[in-house]
Amino acid sequence: MTNQSDQPTTPMPTTPAQQPSTQPIVQLNGQAGAQPSAQPSPVTTPIVYPNATAGDSAGVPAGGPGVPTNGPAPVQQPQAHKKTSKLAIFAIIVDVLFLLTTVIGLNSWGMLVFFAVLPVLLSGFSLYVTRKDGKVQGRVLAWVAVGLAVVGLIVGSIGVVRAGAKSEADDAAFKESMKVTCEAYSWPSSDLVAQLPQPQATKGKINTESSSLFSISVCDTDAAQYEAYVKSLQEKGFTVEYSKSEDAFTAKNEAGYRVHASVNEYNTNVMDVSIYPPQDSSSDSSTDDSANTDSNSSDGSSTDSSTSTDSNASTGTSDSDFKAAMDSYEKTMNDYVDFMNKYNSEGKPVSMLVDYTKWMKQYNDTMQKFDALNDGSLTDEELQYYIEVQTRVNEKLSTVQ
Repeated sequence: MTNQSDQPTTPMPTTPAQQPSTQPIVQLNGQAGAQPSAQPSPVTTPIVYPNATAGDSAGVPAGGPGVPTNGPAPVQQPQAHKKTSKLAIFAIIVDVLFLLTTVIGLNSWGMLVFFAVLPVLLSGFSLYVTRKDGKVQGRVLAWVAVGLAVVGLIVGSIGVVRAGAKSEADDAAFKESMKVTCEAYSWPSSDLVAQLPQPQATKGKINTESSSLFSISVCDTDAAQYEAYVKSLQEKGFTVEYSKSEDAFTAKNEAGYRVHASVNEYNTNVMDVSIYPPQDSSSDSSTDDSANTDSNSSDGSSTDSSTSTDSNASTGTSDSDFKAAMDSYEKTMNDYVDFMNKYNSEGKPVSMLVDYTKWMKQYNDTMQKFDALNDGSLTDEELQYYIEVQTRVNEKLSTVQ
C-alpha cells in the first residue's frame, strides 16, 4: 500500500482569470519565505507573436507554444529596379542649349524669359518625377538640369544688364550727336530749295545743301506748326505718291521732286525737312558736272579733277558698304515683324524657339556690319538712303499685332 504522500499530484489547470496565484514566488537565491509550490504562477502579460492579432496573443502563459519575438524576421522581397528618367536627360539637353544661347547674348529681359520658360519647366518636372516615391530614378540628373537652368539664368541676366548699360551709353552718345544747335539761318535761293515753302521759324540748322539734296532741321516747331507745314507742302503740289502719318510725310510733285518732312525724335519741337531732285534731273546734272570737269582739266586743273574723281570713288565704296548695312538692317527688321505677327497669331508656341534663334543670329550679323563701318559723318547720299530705309522700317513696325 503506497503512502498518499508518494503519489504524484496533478494540479487542475487554471487561468489567471479563474484562480489567481496565492503561492509564494521562488527567490533567485533559492530561498523562500514559504514552501515552494510545484506549480509556477501563471503570467498575465501577453506575448506578442508574429503575424498574430492582439486577441490571439492575449492571456498566453510564458513559455507556451508560439514563435518568440526575438526570432528571425521574415525575408522581404527585393524591389523592382527603377528606370532612369528620360525627362531628366531631355531637360539637361534643353538647359545646355539655353546656356549656350545666354552666352551668345540676350539683349532684353523679355527675350531671357522667353528662352528660360522651357528649361525651367522641364527641370522642375524632372525633379518631381524622380522624387523618392516616384516611378523613375535620376534624381542627380534632375539636379544637374536645375543647376544648368540656374546658371543660364544668371549668365543671361548678366548679359541683359551689360547690354542695357551699353545700349544706354550708345543711345546717349547717339542722341548727343543728333542734337540740333538752334541758330539763325538764311533760307537758300537755289532751284531745288525753291520747290519748298519756307518755314515760319527762323532758327535751325542746315544739314546739307547741294544740287542733289537739301536737308534742314527747323527749331521752334511744335506739333501744330508741323501740321501746318505739311499742309503747305500739299498746297505747293506735293500730292503724288504721298504717305502721311502722325509724325512723317513723304510725297512727290508733278515735276518729280521728292520731299520728306518729319518730327525730329531726338529733339523737342524740331522738324526735319529734306528734298531731292527728280532722278532724270540728277543724271543730267551728273553729266553736266562731268563735262565741266573735262573742260576745267583742259585749262590746266587736271590735278583737281583727278582728286575729285578719287574722292568720289572712295565715297562710292563707302556708300556701297553703308547701303549693304542698311539693307541688312531693313531685312532683319522685316523678318522680326513677320516673326512677331506669326508668333502672336499662333498663340505664342514654344516650337518657334528655333526661328527666334535664327533671327537672333541674323540680328548679330547685322550689328557686326554696322560696327565694321567707319565712324564718320554721313554723306548726302547716305543720309538720304538712311531716311528712306528708316521710314520703311517704321511703317513695317507699326503692323506688329
